[in-house]
Amino acid sequence: MLVAQMAAAHIATMIFICRLAQAETVLQQDSAEQAFKLARTFTAQVEAVKRYRSDGRQIVRVERVTVEASGQAIVGAVSPRLGGGGACNGE
Repeated sequence: MLVAQMAAAHIATMIFICRLAQAETVLQQDSAEQAFKLARTFTAQVEAVKRYRSDGRQIVRVERVTVEASGQAIVGAVSPRLGGGGACNGE
């Protein structure tokens, strides 16, 4: 049902944009500005579909890692240090 609403919102947005391009008076421009509201609605609907399909989880899979002779690698869970540190804090 959400995808059908998205299709209808997209079609209505395109109609209003066409009307805005052909508007000759300020009143016509104001009424055609509904396209911007519809575009925001469409964006919110896209986010809703994304949340519905992904269940809010993200999966990152690393298939291949290459470490050169002078390089370093960390294997395992990595979390940022609390309290900062490093080059960004003047060290």
